[in-house]
Amino acid sequence: MSLMLKLGEEIPMKGRVVRVTQDAYDYLPSIRDELIQVAADAGTVTYGELKDRLQLPWAPNGMGRMLDLLSVDCQRRGEPSLAAVVVGQRTGEVGQDFDGDPVAERARVYGQLHWS
Repeated sequence: MSLMLKLGEEIPMKGRVVRVTQDAYDYLPSIRDELIQVAADAGTVTYGELKDRLQLPWAPNGMGRMLDLLSVDCQRRGEPSLAAVVVGQRTGEVGQDFDGDPVAERARVYGQLHWS
């Protein structure tokens, strides 16, 4: 699946600029697909589980930038943010840097009738 982000694109977010790197461009489609499956089951996945399932090269606590980029991709598609289904093992909730109300966003994610 193609992304709504361009390789090398610089996206201003949260007071900084995030570049779509080759790693982001390579891994985001798999992350998106996995989170769509989690959303279809109205579930959540921990950062560690996501890392292990997809053999991601980042530490679980280092996935924020990727999930921020995924949120931009979802926004450009007119979808709720799939990042809302990724939670911490200890807290059962999204990281503190999540932009918005995670409970309301998860409800929108679960209510999405068709994930493309």
